[in-house]
Amino acid sequence: MAENSDQLIRFLLPEAHCRGVVIRAEQMFAESNRMHGLNGPVVSLFDQSLLAAILLLSISKGGMRQVLQLDATVPAPLQRILVEARRGAVRGYLNWREDQPVLHQTAIHHNAGDGISDWLGKPIRLSTVRDLGVGQPYISTIEHGSDFLADYLIHYLNQSVQIRADIILHGNLAIMIEAMPGCDDDRWFKAVETMAKIPSAALQDESPESLLGYFDSLRCKVAGRDNYRYQCDCSPEKMAEAIKNLPSDQLASLADESRQITVSCQYCDAHHIIKP
Repeated sequence: MAENSDQLIRFLLPEAHCRGVVIRAEQMFAESNRMHGLNGPVVSLFDQSLLAAILLLSISKGGMRQVLQLDATVPAPLQRILVEARRGAVRGYLNWREDQPVLHQTAIHHNAGDGISDWLGKPIRLSTVRDLGVGQPYISTIEHGSDFLADYLIHYLNQSVQIRADIILHGNLAIMIEAMPGCDDDRWFKAVETMAKIPSAALQDESPESLLGYFDSLRCKVAGRDNYRYQCDCSPEKMAEAIKNLPSDQLASLADESRQITVSCQYCDAHHIIKP
């Protein structure tokens, strides 16, 4: 495994005509929380959002980029969670409600749970951008009212992508199984039942390789591995490109005495100095 990265394992379940992925994101979470200085229950929600984007990217055949955006539709502590996954890397950020002081954002809600509705209310608008690298990206939006992020993903895949899937998001672990052609109701029930029988203690502690052992009755076999890390590809050049179309008077108002503009990246909190 590459340094400071976590490994996603792709697997097949021939007995059930299904495939799946599993990843335990220890290094990724440590880096993302270090960059954003997150603490308290909101950490779990942000971390699972990173995993969610990776799961969605894993089903995009040849996909280049997957964006997952969660927006509150009612007054809530958070306004938005946005995550972007690319092959080998993921990044994201939180937008807090504007009337909450930055220093108290996590402290104010220390009694809140780690369910998605505790932070974004109900219903939540889920939007995705699937960029296959050719033509126009595929954009989709749904609304749902569950307390669990996994339910949003399952609902989205079933409604917008017509994919039958089941997902577990548990701490730093994500498992997803997906029905392949030839998977009838009986086979799908067998796959879902097998995944549901994995003990909670195993979901909490066991390695992805060990967890695949619970699928042995479905002749589980590993099909591939991908390494992921929390990584931002921002640069002064990209930031300059992002602001180049702003009106000249607005650019002037942002510049300091040296006619330079300091731009902060929401994904990694890095500061870039740009001279228009």
